[in-house]
This record gives sequence, structure tokens and C-alpha cells, in this order.
Amino acid sequence: MAGAWVDRPHRDASVALRPSRFLRSAIVGFGAVAGASVFQCVFAHVEHAGPAVVASASVLATLGLASYRWMRAQPSAITLLSDGLAISHRGGETRHTRIAGLAQWSGKLLALTLVDTRERRKTLLVAADSIDADTFRRLSVHARRAAASHL
Repeated sequence: MAGAWVDRPHRDASVALRPSRFLRSAIVGFGAVAGASVFQCVFAHVEHAGPAVVASASVLATLGLASYRWMRAQPSAITLLSDGLAISHRGGETRHTRIAGLAQWSGKLLALTLVDTRERRKTLLVAADSIDADTFRRLSVHARRAAASHL
């Protein structure tokens, strides 16, 4: 996978996205904090553990389902194009988008604001551990240039 950009011209290279341990850990951490917070709030009002456990469990189930659906909706591959990205999903659907904005958190996470052909905005999170280091660097440079051209 490290040679995917070297073997072919980089605008035509499709790179598979692996599930990110970083994002999964963040989701689990957020769920644990949210579940504990709901438990503490409900327990403080009713002073019985039963309703607090039920409320906490329902929040954890809701967050777990939402997280699962979000993870399944993530693209399976991206292709850098001269004017944006092509995003491929598990079902074989490929959409062409252009990059309208970028936020980068150190060398760990890129938050790309993508605009499709209907001018709808969507945010794509790309964690550094979901692709190889060279691809992450190239994607961040490509995204910075594309986002700067939209300012």
C-alpha cells in the first residue's frame, strides 16, 4: 500500500481506508463519559440506581447504534483528483467531490469539508492510522491547496 502513490500517477491512485483505531477509541471514550454522566445526573434526582441504569443503558444503546451507522457510512476508498476527491463506498458507489475546507489536528486527523455536485456540504474525517503516512501527508497537502483556492 505504501507504493500506491509511487507506482501510478497520484491523481489516479485509489487508496483503501482502513478502520481507524483512533476514531474508534474516541467514540468509545465519548460513550463512556456520556453514559456515566447520564447515570450521575439521573441518580442525583431520583436517588435510586434502577432508573439511572436504565437511562444510562438507553443512552449507550443510542450512541452505539449511531456510531455503528456512522462507521458503516464511511468511505472504503478515496482517490485524489486534480480538482477534488473521488470517494468510493462499500456498495460500489463513487462520488466526485471538491474540497471546500480543511481542519487538521496535528498529524493525527484531517477534517475535510467536501462539496458535491449539488453543492451539499459533508465532513469527512480521515485519521492518520486509516491510511499510510505518505498518503496522509499527500492528502493534507492536496486538501490545503484545494481549500485555499476556495477562500
